[in-house]
Amino acid sequence: MKKMELHIVTPEQTYIYPDVYSITLECPDGLRGILPGHAPFLVELLTGVLKYTTIDDQKKYLAISGGAAEITPYQITIITDSAEGADTIDVARAQEAATRAQQRIKEKIPGTDFIRAEAALKRSLARLRAAELAGKTGRYS
Repeated sequence: MKKMELHIVTPEQTYIYPDVYSITLECPDGLRGILPGHAPFLVELLTGVLKYTTIDDQKKYLAISGGAAEITPYQITIITDSAEGADTIDVARAQEAATRAQQRIKEKIPGTDFIRAEAALKRSLARLRAAELAGKTGRYS
């Protein structure tokens, strides 16, 4: 089975996953599926969940905060501000952050940075969805 390498580059660290069979990316125009040998291209990424499957058929989920992806036939490089594996997500903390952000948006208090609140909400919801998809909460398992 052919494979590719997934590189996740954040300001703090670079993560390399060497035995990846497929990747699903959330892009402004919808989901993009990538397999080994894919034609090269660049694409913008939304804040959301990056799903990848290893060559031994394990499904993994990462919550990412948008960014860009460079796809080459056997390597995908994701550049993002943050990436968090589903297995490391604190679900209670992510839920609290989502609730706080929703409240800031709903209350419409003058001086509130709504763009920042919306970004915080999107990041929290991405974390929750990644955890759910990975079976941490049972919703999508």
